[in-house]
Amino acid sequence: MGKNSTDGQTISVCVVVPVLNEAKYIASCVESILSQTYPCKVLILDGGSTDGTLEILEKYAQDVTILHNPGKHVGPARNLALNHLGDSVSHCLEMIGHATIPKDHVEKRVQDLEELEQVLDRKVGAIGTKVLAVEDVSGVESWIESALSSPFGSGGGQFANFKGQGKTKVPAFALQSIEALRDVGGWDESFITSQDSDLSMRLSKRGWPIYRSDVSFVRMRKRSTLRSWWLMSHRYGFWRSKVLLSHPSRVDVREFLPLFGLIACFFWYQWLIPLYGFVLLGGGLIQVFQRRQLNLLWGHPLCLLILHTGFTLGLFDGLFRKGKASKDRS
Repeated sequence: MGKNSTDGQTISVCVVVPVLNEAKYIASCVESILSQTYPCKVLILDGGSTDGTLEILEKYAQDVTILHNPGKHVGPARNLALNHLGDSVSHCLEMIGHATIPKDHVEKRVQDLEELEQVLDRKVGAIGTKVLAVEDVSGVESWIESALSSPFGSGGGQFANFKGQGKTKVPAFALQSIEALRDVGGWDESFITSQDSDLSMRLSKRGWPIYRSDVSFVRMRKRSTLRSWWLMSHRYGFWRSKVLLSHPSRVDVREFLPLFGLIACFFWYQWLIPLYGFVLLGGGLIQVFQRRQLNLLWGHPLCLLILHTGFTLGLFDGLFRKGKASKDRS
């Protein structure tokens, strides 16, 4: 099942998909995986869906393996997969129920990994890919996508618009070495969100190279309401604090710019407030011309303002409170 890695072993892939109430999108996700040109196993871990997700998955029962995930969240799901795979699989590919991949995605990712390991003459811990918007995005969802496409919205995280192949600390939808995962003990289940960021830091500390590459992409649905966007922004900030408390070297000053700006405005430079507004509105105007969508003039700056505020408040909140499951996809 596949080609040879640097040590002569076959690269066999299992696509691991944690799900919880994904009835609206799970069929397109599974069908995109089953249409792959590269042979791979598919393991779906359901965290207790109540919206009909399992009924939809039953249609694919002959082609995929479905397990119950009593831990509900992504970390426990992936650890359950890690224990279930045994020695028959060399790599797992991260997916989620509201994302799809092109039919040659796994084939390109495996070939890319092989070529990289040959150049490095060593095994790679994980290699991520690009994250693109779905093609039928509209309404508030298009505002959110435009905000994430902005340099003031994406940062260097999983939604970054990068080119080529290179090292990273945040490999999105990573193709991961099972050997590397077991070497660091899998995912830390105390992280309900940002578990991948924590994992990547632990892999790097153990000497496993972490890369990302644009040879393919994943199309992922983000949020479709301003309320869910606010909750997501806060959640990302909250769990970002947890990651930084565990891995202080992971600090990125760009994430604190809204906070620094707020402090500066309050104490010294009130003129920064209209400047901030001008920058947001200017970004919205640029988006109007780029995407030919007039409502981005106010939707784009509004979503950036929500992102910056929610993320910053989440950073503070994460310093003092224990985490719990978010409801931003409810």
